[in-house]
Amino acid sequence: MKRTPDAPLVEAPALWWLVLMVLLAGLNLRPLLTTLGTNLELIRVDLGLSSTLVGALAAIPTLCMGMVSLAGGWVIARLGVGAGMRLALLLIAVGCALRWAGDWLPMMALATALAGLGIACGQVLIPVVIKRYFPSRAALMMGGYTTAMNLGAALGAVAAPLAISALGSWQASLAIWALPALLVALLWPGRLRVFTDDGPMGVPWRSALGWRMALFLGTGSLAYMTLLAWLVPFYMALGLTQEQGGAMLVAYTAAQIAGALLVPPVAQLQPDRRPALALTLALLSLGLAGLCWAPTWGGACWVVLAGFGLGGSFPLALTLPLDYAHTPTEAGRLSAMVLGFGMLMGSCGPLLFGVLRDGFGFSAALIFLLLATVASFLLGLTFRPPNRDRSGTGPLTADIKEISP
Repeated sequence: MKRTPDAPLVEAPALWWLVLMVLLAGLNLRPLLTTLGTNLELIRVDLGLSSTLVGALAAIPTLCMGMVSLAGGWVIARLGVGAGMRLALLLIAVGCALRWAGDWLPMMALATALAGLGIACGQVLIPVVIKRYFPSRAALMMGGYTTAMNLGAALGAVAAPLAISALGSWQASLAIWALPALLVALLWPGRLRVFTDDGPMGVPWRSALGWRMALFLGTGSLAYMTLLAWLVPFYMALGLTQEQGGAMLVAYTAAQIAGALLVPPVAQLQPDRRPALALTLALLSLGLAGLCWAPTWGGACWVVLAGFGLGGSFPLALTLPLDYAHTPTEAGRLSAMVLGFGMLMGSCGPLLFGVLRDGFGFSAALIFLLLATVASFLLGLTFRPPNRDRSGTGPLTADIKEISP
């Protein structure tokens, strides 16, 4: 039977199952980063590495995210969102499991790269799912998805020191995150599909808007990825213990959760994203300035401000391609370009931060992040709302069989 444009989306139980799957997948896309960041100083000392070298290790997942995201059209066309997400989650599980042998640096690098590839595929495919099944609630769903990612990041930061005490090594505390990723891979609906016959699948290289979005996400990602990797070592250098530094990382990720929960629903009320982007990036800039010039005076205040700003701005940055795209495939192509180049820029953050720390200290490294955030603030002011209905070309239909596991 031929579907009509005004056909309903999917029946509520199947749609809610898909919401749950998106949230559970999001939970598994950040523990790799925060568990590595929480243990980064232990890894540096245990393996006898410089800050530059551990910064390069911390940059591997983000580098993989950027490279794979640029091939997002190929991932969507060849794998689909069902099999593709299952493969992504399995790669995360295998990468985390291999970190048990993390006392050998090449194995640690390989494990981090495999998990980073899985995270990259997930970040390409989930926006396509949101555009396909939740076209009129894209900002709200993206907020829920990024909230789940931030919650996973917080759980990783909380669990890392506890796991070391319980399991006896930082390698084991990194490896246990293979279990939840494997569970969600088995639950993800493998028959889920998105039609790809509405245009070419390649990256839109000639899109000036796409390049501007990529630069915007990239300048913001420099701060996001760097703080995940270096916040605990920064506080340990100030004299705090690993547990106290981990508590700061938990406060940072908890503030991100608050920002991701509160900002997108407000931004959903109007088509212009610029006021919300300006506010969140101003808060991030204030937090970074405090960490740079008064880290002990402000306590956790600076961390909370930076986390809230990033938590609110990140889902909005991911929503911008969905705002301007007309179809799920177009959203996937634009998201792939934005995520690809944005994450490639973000991957430079942990490495450059380590280089600046080795050469000039933490203050110079934090000033570098602050300047990147100011650039992101200025870019955010250029995104005028698109002159059309934000839900795209109209309701998109789906078959309930696509969503059932």
